Amino acid sequence: MIALPNSVLFWGTVLIWGTTWYAILGQLGVVHPLVSVVWRFLLASVLMFGICLWRGDSLRMTRTQHGYCGLLGISLFGLNYCLFYTASLTWTTGLISVVFSTMVFWNTLGAYWILKRPLERRTLIGGLVGILGLGVLFRVEVSQLTLSDSTFIALMLCIIATLCASTGNLVSAKLQAEGSSVWVTTAYGMAYGATAVALTAATLNIPFTIAWTLEYLVSLGYLVVFGSVIAFASYLTLLGRIGPGRVAYSTVLFPVIALLVSVWLENYAPNEDALIAIALVLLGNWIALSKPKSPQPACVKPAP
Repeated sequence: MIALPNSVLFWGTVLIWGTTWYAILGQLGVVHPLVSVVWRFLLASVLMFGICLWRGDSLRMTRTQHGYCGLLGISLFGLNYCLFYTASLTWTTGLISVVFSTMVFWNTLGAYWILKRPLERRTLIGGLVGILGLGVLFRVEVSQLTLSDSTFIALMLCIIATLCASTGNLVSAKLQAEGSSVWVTTAYGMAYGATAVALTAATLNIPFTIAWTLEYLVSLGYLVVFGSVIAFASYLTLLGRIGPGRVAYSTVLFPVIALLVSVWLENYAPNEDALIAIALVLLGNWIALSKPKSPQPACVKPAP
């Protein structure tokens, strides 16, 4: 298969996940959010396994690899989504996106502490600049934040969810470093994640229903094909290439794409804060993803 350039994988992921906020709105209503997560990743895993067979990838894995895939599924495709969906009942997507974007720090530090990779200082600086931009973008929501019982619980859920997502990122990076196929490990991870969420829903006596409406089915299809299969395959492949820290900067860009989509579809007129925020996020993106210039060797004067 043709290996896509890193820039295509990165911006493809950003554009897709920046628009899934709107697709998720079509999932809310009749079907419980946890059940929608089950349908999403169950169908996505089936598609991923089909792609693996088409590619000729072997689906055989060791017990250790299955263990890591289970951890990948529970953290990245299970707990992560369950906690964020629960937090969204109390918090706005703006506040949630600010907390989730801190994954750029967790990924960078986790890669340094756990995977023993060099510390990416430019990624940390770029992430700080980008998150400052998100703070400007959502400054009204941030300024109105109080630590009441419900909002404090939502904050804790978002932090734990972000740590879960970061854990899944690091597990995927480890599996890829050991030579495992990103397609196969993601397929198993999605299957394990869907199973974990299904067991949680069953324990909570949540009915497994589906809304046979055009809005629900179209949004589900978009989340399965684009938001899960294509986006996660692109994101995790890129993670294996450029590292967990740098790829995590995409989480800072999602809200900006969502803002631009709102300008396009909802006639939203960006104010001065929004323009400053976009400028800061793009500046942070340049800092985080650009490589420092290697020092030029000093010219040696030829001997007489």
